[in-house]
Amino acid sequence: MSVGLQCVILVREMNRSLLENRFKEVMIPSVLIGIITNVILTTFFIAIEAFFIALSPALWALLFIVYFQLLKREILTKKQMGFLVAYSVLLEVFILTYFSGWSSGFYYYLFLFPAIFLLNLDWEKWKNVFFNLSIAILSLLLCFFLYEKKAIHPISEAVTALVWLFNSILSTLVMVVVMVCFSITIKRKNEALVHVNLVLENNNKEIVGQYKKIEILLKEVHHRVKNNLQIISSLISLEFGNVESEEARKVLSESRRRIEAIALIHQKLHQDSSFNKVNIRYYIEDVMAIQREINPTVNCTVSSPNLIVDLDTAIPLGLIISEIVTYSLKYNFNQVEDPELEVLLSIEEGSVELLVKDNGIGLSDGFDLNKPDSLGIEIVTALTAQIDGQIEGFNNKYRGSCFKVKFEHQPLSL
Repeated sequence: MSVGLQCVILVREMNRSLLENRFKEVMIPSVLIGIITNVILTTFFIAIEAFFIALSPALWALLFIVYFQLLKREILTKKQMGFLVAYSVLLEVFILTYFSGWSSGFYYYLFLFPAIFLLNLDWEKWKNVFFNLSIAILSLLLCFFLYEKKAIHPISEAVTALVWLFNSILSTLVMVVVMVCFSITIKRKNEALVHVNLVLENNNKEIVGQYKKIEILLKEVHHRVKNNLQIISSLISLEFGNVESEEARKVLSESRRRIEAIALIHQKLHQDSSFNKVNIRYYIEDVMAIQREINPTVNCTVSSPNLIVDLDTAIPLGLIISEIVTYSLKYNFNQVEDPELEVLLSIEEGSVELLVKDNGIGLSDGFDLNKPDSLGIEIVTALTAQIDGQIEGFNNKYRGSCFKVKFEHQPLSL
């Protein structure tokens, strides 16, 4: 497994773990606070002899204990528990306010809901909207029905004032505890993120180092392949002088040219900033420059955009261009004054079209790509199939021949 893939998996797993731990660290303290708060409220109402009102927080304390067990055993998800706890608190506030009156101050606990929302920033958008909107609507309904309403269960004004003070202090303490839990959660998350960043930084350095080593190695490989091909070309040249048969000399010459065409591709790969991609325009210009030196009487022109191709396309395409150019020079310029050779490359809608034109005598009447009359055309046909392309050979309208090669290509960049 590559280092880059390991980094991606590591970050994904750590993010998933952080989210799960965050909900767990938020919900468990929230449920425990609910239990403790209701136990305190029950004790307080018993102490002031408001036994009927004390039944409500006592029952809610038991309910929150059930919530805690469900959460601990993971019977409900953390998000489901978040909704359940929030609506339970809202219902409890409604019941206690109904029995003890608005002035008892139980509505203070409604201010805890923004904190619960703050602790669950990882909810999906629709859940955030639904949660906040529902809480706001239910809180408004609570105010509408119970605002300044007197207690159903009669308690004295002194006791009511004491309950109000107790609720204000207790709700403030709960808010402080929630904020402390939130700050601890954020701190742990930040520490985890710092650790992840350090791991990523170290792995990125390792990746960059490996990439540079691979780049240097592959450039050296292309350089050595080019040198080896040039050595083979030189050996063929030496053998060329020892061969008397004209047919054999012709075969050696063609073989040497093809080897040099491949060597030129590897030279481009070695020279370019990218070790596995080539700007084919520069390759065509170099091929035609060589032909100008060999055949100074031939007017060679090139028209091509900057087309970046990968190694699997560059070598076959380079050989195709070299073979077609050689075929035109070899067969189509007999007794032709002012010979011209033109190579056109164009890109349109994800496909590349290569045209090699000449003003020579044209293709013979019986010319058939499926039954080539030369090894060069046979090689061109095979290489065109290798890059999943199509090839056509036909005569120009006025004079000369034209070969058209078309293949699909996705844009690349160096």
